[in-house]
Amino acid sequence: MKKILSLLLIPMLLIGIFAACANENEETNQTTQETTTEAPATTEETTTEAPATTEEPATTEDPNAGNEEPKEHMLNGKKFLFIGNSYTYYGKTVLEKKQTILTQAERSNDHGFFYQLCKENGAEVEVTNWTFGAHDFVDLFEDCTANRGCDGVDHASYLIDRNFDYVIMQQGSGSANDSQFMSRVESAMNLFKEVNPNVKFVFLVQTDVHNKNYSWKPLIKQFDEKNVTVVDWGALVCDITNGVVAVPGAAQTYNKNSFIVCKSASDGYHPNMLTGYITTLMTYCAITGESAVGQ
Repeated sequence: MKKILSLLLIPMLLIGIFAACANENEETNQTTQETTTEAPATTEETTTEAPATTEEPATTEDPNAGNEEPKEHMLNGKKFLFIGNSYTYYGKTVLEKKQTILTQAERSNDHGFFYQLCKENGAEVEVTNWTFGAHDFVDLFEDCTANRGCDGVDHASYLIDRNFDYVIMQQGSGSANDSQFMSRVESAMNLFKEVNPNVKFVFLVQTDVHNKNYSWKPLIKQFDEKNVTVVDWGALVCDITNGVVAVPGAAQTYNKNSFIVCKSASDGYHPNMLTGYITTLMTYCAITGESAVGQ
């Protein structure tokens, strides 16, 4: 309403000023005609104008700007458990442990690639390495028959502290034709949900799932319904080595040997350190939502 009144008053004021000036001019003309002509008095007036002052705009800067404490990284202080086998530890996402190292204390404080990447980004995390060569979920949580020097060992009994913020799971080749795949994974997940209902799960998919087309491969789609994040590093490696996709700006040609380390003539599937870093990076970015660019 004030703006409307102001807009109405402005033209009214202008009309009043012009009218007043017109009346003055008429009166002046009448007076000049009636009086005799006098020589104009020459008076020199000295006017001293004050120098124009430039007002500086008021600053609205926050005096505390730049003094804010940096935000704590979302993963700082979080506890991670990696479940799997050589598909995870051969690339050094976590570090390889001897099969005879069974206790949780001995397998905690793992400083593989995942720990290092978190630390580089400002997060101090605790990583427990629950990866055993040639072990699957049935070996780790039910009856161990992996034939790796720890047959009959009840691995689950060594997991005394099951309170984790994130559990990263990876299934091996032993259950390639296992119709009980999903039930065994869910059974293992419940061991951690009972302790921490807010625990988050990540499922790593390795190359042989695609190369050998495991029977449980289609079941991976069900993980979305179970709020499990799928990190399919195997698909990425397979797509590059099979020429399905190209690496932008690559200075070299990538092939299977670029991502796989061969322990023997028959071994053409274990990930090397490049693949381990890719696994680490994809896992970290999937959890945090951060970009992989510049990592």
